[in-house]
Amino acid sequence: MKKDVVAEQGVPMPGTSTTEIKCVKCKRLYEAEVIDHIDLSQDSDLIRKIESGKVNRVQCPKCRKVQYLDRSVVINFEPQNIIAVYDPEAKSSVAKEELQRNFKNVTGFNETLSEIGEEIEFQVFVKLDDLKPLLDEYLKLYG
Repeated sequence: MKKDVVAEQGVPMPGTSTTEIKCVKCKRLYEAEVIDHIDLSQDSDLIRKIESGKVNRVQCPKCRKVQYLDRSVVINFEPQNIIAVYDPEAKSSVAKEELQRNFKNVTGFNETLSEIGEEIEFQVFVKLDDLKPLLDEYLKLYG
């Protein structure tokens, strides 16, 4: 797909950021593009990567070790008005409540965002197996 080609040429994809990674094998620090946000109406091809746990795959430029990062990813299920956060680290109720608060803070910023926030169903997923049915349903309807 074109977005992947563009990303490989050094131009970041929408919804990504650069982060520093420490290789688990050789301990080298390096920077990699990671996905922070996915809009399924534009990137439905990423559903299979999400379901396989390979959405944030990085590779050490020195030793070539491949790692799959356990980091949060915001998934916009448009046009279903669902925003899901997949965060394997948000296991406690405090962590989930913090994600909910962050969502409310962002959508409460102004009147327009507040109205949008009222229409959006916000969900937090810690386990990939809990997120998969929602992804599969989306694929059936819009994929």
